[in-house]
Amino acid sequence: MEWITNQILAASNRGGLNIDAPRYNPRPAGEIRDGSATQAVLVFLQARARLFHTHRQIVHGTARTDKAVNWAMLFLRSQNLVECVPDESRNPRYLRYRYRSEK
Repeated sequence: MEWITNQILAASNRGGLNIDAPRYNPRPAGEIRDGSATQAVLVFLQARARLFHTHRQIVHGTARTDKAVNWAMLFLRSQNLVECVPDESRNPRYLRYRYRSEK
């Protein structure tokens, strides 16, 4: 046991142990993962970039759940990839979405 302790201390004195190195994160925040609901929503809106779509149309077009589309829209809006406007034919709290081609 003493030998292992001496090896660890020797490595740390040589700078062999880098304690402050950042750990690898396989899912960094802010990246759209392949096969995710966010990617499906983005592809759906990019394919129909000139049209506004309701939430229900996006759910139907992507075959994802309401909650998955809600989270995807929150993320895409925070990244400024999607624009939304009130739906004037219904209550203004309902929104219509489309892909923002210019950033």
